[in-house]
Amino acid sequence: MYQDITTLCWSIKEVNRNLRDREDMSAYSIKYLNKACLDLSTMLASNEDVSLDENIEVVDKSGNTKNFTIGEVAEMLSDAKKIIEYNLIDNINKWAQLKAKNA
Repeated sequence: MYQDITTLCWSIKEVNRNLRDREDMSAYSIKYLNKACLDLSTMLASNEDVSLDENIEVVDKSGNTKNFTIGEVAEMLSDAKKIIEYNLIDNINKWAQLKAKNA
């Protein structure tokens, strides 16, 4: 399960990075990013192995550290501004990699 999360995070980051390079694909890429973030949110919120009350440490763009529950993070994945502000994809990826290593 954590490997699926890290794979999806990698995919989101790659599509986002390539979005700037390929203007002709931008509409498709944006549609993919929206769906991928929704899928990631669902993966986090509906998995039996993950407690929605579990805290995840998030480092925002300013370098400030905040703690959110997985449930809060799953909800924030529907808001592009919060995804960027809290660097959610990278932070979720780090969290999932740590959980996979400790499993």
